[in-house]
Amino acid sequence: MNQASGNNHPVDPRRWMSLSIVILATFMVVLDTFIVNVSLPSIAQDLHTDFSELQLIVAAYVLGYAVLLVTGGRMGDLYGRKTMFLLGMAGFVAASAWCGLSVTPDMLIAARFAQGIAAAAMLPQVLSLIHVMFPAEERGRALGIYGAVLGLGAIAGQLAGGLLLRADWWGLGWRLVFLVNVPVGLVAFAFAAGMLRESKASVKNRLDFIGVVLLAVGLGLFIYPLVVGREAGWPLWAFFSLLASLPVVAGFVRYENRLVRLGAVPLLPMELFRNRSFRLGVIISLALYSGNASLYLLLSVFMQEGRNAEPLQSAYAFVPLALGFFAASLLSPPLKKRWGNRVLLAGALLMVLGYLMLIEAAGRMSGLGIGEMFVPLLLAGLGQGAVTSPLIQTVLSGIQGKYAGAASGVFSTFSTAAQAVGIAVIGTMYQMLLEFHGGEPLGESGIRTFQGTLVGIILLAAATFLLLAVLDRKPGKQTALARKRELSKQE
Repeated sequence: MNQASGNNHPVDPRRWMSLSIVILATFMVVLDTFIVNVSLPSIAQDLHTDFSELQLIVAAYVLGYAVLLVTGGRMGDLYGRKTMFLLGMAGFVAASAWCGLSVTPDMLIAARFAQGIAAAAMLPQVLSLIHVMFPAEERGRALGIYGAVLGLGAIAGQLAGGLLLRADWWGLGWRLVFLVNVPVGLVAFAFAAGMLRESKASVKNRLDFIGVVLLAVGLGLFIYPLVVGREAGWPLWAFFSLLASLPVVAGFVRYENRLVRLGAVPLLPMELFRNRSFRLGVIISLALYSGNASLYLLLSVFMQEGRNAEPLQSAYAFVPLALGFFAASLLSPPLKKRWGNRVLLAGALLMVLGYLMLIEAAGRMSGLGIGEMFVPLLLAGLGQGAVTSPLIQTVLSGIQGKYAGAASGVFSTFSTAAQAVGIAVIGTMYQMLLEFHGGEPLGESGIRTFQGTLVGIILLAAATFLLLAVLDRKPGKQTALARKRELSKQE
């Protein structure tokens, strides 16, 4: 009987249809991370929010989402991935309705936090379900589709927000941004309930509640100031919070290792990091996702502040980026089978080339400059897609099924934290350069600031290339060289 690699049950004949359902959930979660940015001016006007409340509307979702991703993945391993996916989906739909019906800033902030928690329960199950649904020979293609949707959700958030605000169906305005999730989520829930197979780790264990608290506090102390610190002008408490996160995370690692020595099952198995591909892949994700998120922020700010574009006009600049990303995400998995990690290396080089061309194009812009940026952004999108999809497969390829949820949660947590770090660093860099070029004409200062900030994104793309080159080197070759050197010394 045809068996899925690493699974104890036959291959699911409906696995591709099931994939489309869980992928839809992924798109919703990632879309909601970015779509709210376009809606903030309308929210401020309607709910009479101040600046700090707008920050919390954005931060609450990211906090609930990023802080509990590892926990959500581990709960899927223990209590069932289908069960946690459905609970997360139901919670996400309910929280989206809550967001859309909010009448005060505090109500919307609380709803956004609940939305993030539901996303943290749902999203890690997607990678885990892909891992157990598909045999090894099909997993790369499935992960390629997942990677394509992951990147497109981030890019499409800008465009979808602008289109929904322009549509203004039934006079709902910004509320459409959240309420659109309700019918889509209900359909996805119904299909998932009927089609997905339940799966969980083979060994029954209790959830590590102390580990949950330590990790949530540590990540919260680290991520919160990164999300709100830039807009708040980097107050002193933000640096204290970042410093305080270090001993808490260190305490979490010590506690998890102690559980292993006692024979208990930790929230986060540290042996995951002994896998070379997983360890390096997670580090690569830091450089990749921080650079990608920075570009999305930089491009949106530059179009609206530097080129005086409306939100929807600003979103049009993301079209070539989305086209390139989608095409490369679908093509890269089969190409990786033939060329290996050279596809990822080529993708990183395309990113660098696209960003360099974007610097040159910025110097000769006319009007909004969308035409001048088309080819550079298309190349950048091709590069991002060529790296993102195969990277997910590389990170998770050597992980055993019993740790699939934990590994998915760790990868998603690092990716989300990287986005927060990238936005904080590049956003601060943009503000500093804008002040530095403040004496120049408005249009000229915006272009010079855009070009200068792109240098930081190029460095992140170059770091991605160098780390991928390290990943491509086989440990066996390094060991053989070390043995030869040792023999030559002895002789």
